[in-house]
Amino acid sequence: MADTLLLIGAGLIIGFLIGLTGMGGGALTTPFLLVVMKFDPILAVGTDLAFAAITKIVGGFQHHKESKISIKPVLWMASGSLPASILGSQFILSQTDNRQLIDEFLPNLLGWTLIIVSTIIIARTFRFLGPKKESEVRYPSALALIGIGAIGGLLVGMTSIGGGTVIMALLLLLFSMPLNYMVGLDVMHGGLLAIISAFSYIFAGQTDWSSVGLLLIGSLPGVWFGARTVYRLNMLVVRGILGLLVLGAGLQLLLGGGN
Repeated sequence: MADTLLLIGAGLIIGFLIGLTGMGGGALTTPFLLVVMKFDPILAVGTDLAFAAITKIVGGFQHHKESKISIKPVLWMASGSLPASILGSQFILSQTDNRQLIDEFLPNLLGWTLIIVSTIIIARTFRFLGPKKESEVRYPSALALIGIGAIGGLLVGMTSIGGGTVIMALLLLLFSMPLNYMVGLDVMHGGLLAIISAFSYIFAGQTDWSSVGLLLIGSLPGVWFGARTVYRLNMLVVRGILGLLVLGAGLQLLLGGGN
């Protein structure tokens, strides 16, 4: 019963953060499954990807209704991310018998990725990095979207982290767009990327469907509410809190919480 409530509660919080910021899915779900629920690292990645795919489809639909995000930049980003995610997931799944890689390398990769991303989020929140003024609107080119998508996709395929967290961090660092547009783009693309990445793990039997279901009970109302709230909160405060949460998750993994 305690595990059931933990999973539903975690889903609610994570879904709300995905809907609100575009980030927080894999960056919080996978460490939660590793550290709190004591999942095997590969099973944690596969479970998170299935959960993220469904959650982000709902969030992306809500963002499309709210802000009418164009599908073209989503497709440009996906053209880089989808092939890269397949390569990443196939590499990890080919190493299931390599316990040193799975038990040490994968949690460490997760941890360092989260620490780097949280540093970018916090630095961008206080405008130490990236455009100094929100009025300096700069949208990414098609080539930039493909490149950012490829980086995020590779990490998603290997760790389930990157579809929202890394891509959003790179968009925040390199460009300055209306935040609702940026979040909508990231959530819509993240849903597409998570679906493709999840299939590799689902076919390999590395998905805990009962946990996916419990996480979704919390996340689906959470992501809907977050997507509707994005226009009503001080996003600098939200970004700062999320950056600290991601930093904490990364440190926990590096300090051995996933063992």
